[in-house]
Amino acid sequence: MSAPFRFTVPLLPPSVNHYKGVRKNGGFYRKREAVAFVDAVCVVSRKTMVTGNFYAVEIFFFLGPSKRNLSSNDLDNFQKVGIDALVRAGVIKTDGRILDLHLHKRFTETDREEATVYVITGRELDESKLLSGKPYAVEETA
Repeated sequence: MSAPFRFTVPLLPPSVNHYKGVRKNGGFYRKREAVAFVDAVCVVSRKTMVTGNFYAVEIFFFLGPSKRNLSSNDLDNFQKVGIDALVRAGVIKTDGRILDLHLHKRFTETDREEATVYVITGRELDESKLLSGKPYAVEETA
């Protein structure tokens, strides 16, 4: 298991409900807010690749007072763009290799403190054991 790679992006990812727009002639495009968040992840992470063939990802979303409506800021809506940004930045190879995902929503005193904090740990696991269908504890190979 590699040492956790931790970094903070001073933005929140857009909701999965608002990060794509529809083109007039068909298809989709990523909205400016989504592109800006992905760009920020690229810059802050310095495109550092986490080693390992599988990953554990923990993400903290710190929301300011303007987003304190608990019923409209679903935690799972933030994670899609947040994880896609890790792949686009080259921090992880693919989100299909994430075995453990932990999401946290917290609140800050001001909107200026809004941020997304990532903690990614690479794991080198025996893929044949993992895919055998038999119970397999990740800690066995740590």
